[in-house]
Amino acid sequence: MRNILLTVFLAFLAGPVTSQNMGVIEVNKDFTATLNFTDSIVFIVVGNNPSVGENRNKYYDIFQNGKNCVIRGNDPLSPETSITVKLDNEKIWYGRLKYGDSTKIFYDFTSEEIKKTDEKKMREVATLESNNSKMKERLNSVLSDKIEYSSIGKVENGLTFQVANIKNDDNFTYFKLIIINDTGSDYNIDGIYFKVVEGKRKGMKKSEAKIEQRIKIEFESPVKVVTAYQKQELGYVTERFTGGKDGSLVIQLRELKGTRNPIIEISGDKMLKVKVFEQKLSANEN
Repeated sequence: MRNILLTVFLAFLAGPVTSQNMGVIEVNKDFTATLNFTDSIVFIVVGNNPSVGENRNKYYDIFQNGKNCVIRGNDPLSPETSITVKLDNEKIWYGRLKYGDSTKIFYDFTSEEIKKTDEKKMREVATLESNNSKMKERLNSVLSDKIEYSSIGKVENGLTFQVANIKNDDNFTYFKLIIINDTGSDYNIDGIYFKVVEGKRKGMKKSEAKIEQRIKIEFESPVKVVTAYQKQELGYVTERFTGGKDGSLVIQLRELKGTRNPIIEISGDKMLKVKVFEQKLSANEN
């Protein structure tokens, strides 16, 4: 018993732990109690429970397996005593063990953990929704700005593709694209890709002259069709451009049933000089 208590004491000293009260666990000869936890049990210590043989105790027998343990009361005169359970996740559960008339046979200690996990997820979702809302506000700000770039784009097959505005914050890059359709047929945007392309580096083979990396699109315009003889402004938010000044940002639009697939290239030097939102997107950012 002294060794076990020493083990418990050292476990508390080993590092940061959290503890939670299980309350009273009541058992008897006819009704065992099953305790269910979120992680595997490392050890169980009962305060007053002398051993009377191999795997047998005078007052309470305990059977442990993985995340569960089963406790049985042996003697109606068993004293009320303490019980401590240490889990593999370093959490300590404590409570009181007594012999009584209760018929409760299952004690689930995972619900509190699930509740905390759900609360954490809810906070994360709330933060994400808040950030998404702010991100869309910033995109709308970029869409309402006056055209800043008039020479970034391409004209082909009766269509004008223009990157009119670009702006950064700490995490994202915001784009306003303008498409002018001067043809008699609708232009379908079946896909758009943003890529960072790094230029040739010294010592690299010709076949390895360029390294391309797709940039994740965080938000894209719901507009997927630019009808004949119409103009559309489209907003996109991507991961922030992280290329070098010798690289470039490539934007490629795709029309699956057609040949109008423009590729717009913006120099890395220009991308590194775009305007930046002054305030951070999230108050939680450091």
